[in-house]
Amino acid sequence: MAEVWEAGDDVLGRSVAVKVLLPQFASDPTFIERFRREAIAAARLAHPNIVATFDTGVDGTLAFIVMELVDGRTLRDVLVERGPLPPHEATTMAAQVAGALHYAHEAGIVHRDVKPANILLCPDGRVKVADFGIAKAALSAGGTLGDGADFDLTGTGMVVGTAKYLSPEQFEGRPVDRRSDVYALGVVLYEMLCGRPPFAGGSDMAIGIQHVDKKPLSPRQVRAGIPRPLEAVVLKAMAKSPDHRYPTAAALQSALLSVDLRSDDAVPMIVRDDTPPRGVPVPQTFAQSERSWLVPTVLIVVVAVTLGIVGWIFARSDAGQRLLGDDPAGDTGGGGGGGGRAAVAIASVTSFDPDGDGDEHEDEVGNLVDGNPSTIWRTSNYDGPNFAGLKPGVGFIVVLEGPVALGELELVGTSRGFDAEVVVADVPRENRAAWGEAVASKDGVGASATFDLDGQNGGAVLVWITNPTGTVVSIGDVRLTAA
Repeated sequence: MAEVWEAGDDVLGRSVAVKVLLPQFASDPTFIERFRREAIAAARLAHPNIVATFDTGVDGTLAFIVMELVDGRTLRDVLVERGPLPPHEATTMAAQVAGALHYAHEAGIVHRDVKPANILLCPDGRVKVADFGIAKAALSAGGTLGDGADFDLTGTGMVVGTAKYLSPEQFEGRPVDRRSDVYALGVVLYEMLCGRPPFAGGSDMAIGIQHVDKKPLSPRQVRAGIPRPLEAVVLKAMAKSPDHRYPTAAALQSALLSVDLRSDDAVPMIVRDDTPPRGVPVPQTFAQSERSWLVPTVLIVVVAVTLGIVGWIFARSDAGQRLLGDDPAGDTGGGGGGGGRAAVAIASVTSFDPDGDGDEHEDEVGNLVDGNPSTIWRTSNYDGPNFAGLKPGVGFIVVLEGPVALGELELVGTSRGFDAEVVVADVPRENRAAWGEAVASKDGVGASATFDLDGQNGGAVLVWITNPTGTVVSIGDVRLTAA
């Protein structure tokens, strides 16, 4: 409802930001009053992590607020440019925001629109929360602002805010308090860690229904490498019931600052096994390293000696010579296949339903990369085979941690009776046609299937499912190896 201009303060000789109510609202007394009270609310907040308000006024039909001009960028701009942030960086930012919100809450102000666009990042590392324009004064019973009116001009049941970050109680028109801001900050932290918010949809109402009823994927299902303790903080902040969240922003800040980001769970997850990626050390404390070096070293020596003896005996045998390519009969044997190929680290996985509602059991898609084939991802249940004739196909997208030459893709624990294509691209595409030609395909997939990707280089992989003979397709795990 306003524009923000950079301006010069001639009295104090400084640059400031001037927020000006748009002309179409300036003639509306309700908007003018809300605008004026925004300034009153914000002016009460003097905190290093809150954008300061200096002045307000009306000049004819021009209503304005004079604020601190922040030299920096919004968190939204940073996320668009960089994608997911490292856990330590996201935690530091969220802790600063939580401190600012707690200060505002103690002053009786609930922000009600915490989102990346309202979080400003300064070059010196400070974070500032902006725009308390729809804040509601959480005044004690009977409290006023001096003119007998309370802050809430939004009307009963009116939803105000940004759908992706609003709490369930805001969508349902229930009373809002500081725990609503705790929820919103939890959603922002989820997006910082995962690269996307927990819920998306074609309309604000569709998103709101998910905030109220749908359990989000855990952050570690969306993006590998997030420490479990940090994931627990995010999910507690995002609890559906306000009573199950952190009771205050200060409690959330304390939880964030106490998270041990050096946990072994911070090591990025590998799809095929639990081995950390090459070159990524497993964090441990100095005390641990002092105490624990002796036993592993002795074990390594014993195992190395034992394997050396066994290997020497094996190499001298006829079988060993044949497998090592030294067959006395001259038979050098076949190739080694993909057994020795390195696993490819997966950053995220999402369902792909471009011709439907965009949601093919998105809450289960993380099961594809949990290393347990008994936990499955399923398509929606259709009324008949071949998706009941409603769409040509559905699938899922695997996003890699970086471009890589791909060797094989394996589907494990699948239901029988469907066709599948594997397509490789640099980044995910919006529809099947945009992905281009398939690298590999199979008809009539059985209990498992392996696709040769022939060294195709890419950063995203689509598994596209067509022609199912049943009403549901299920898959246990997806595994990727490098060429």
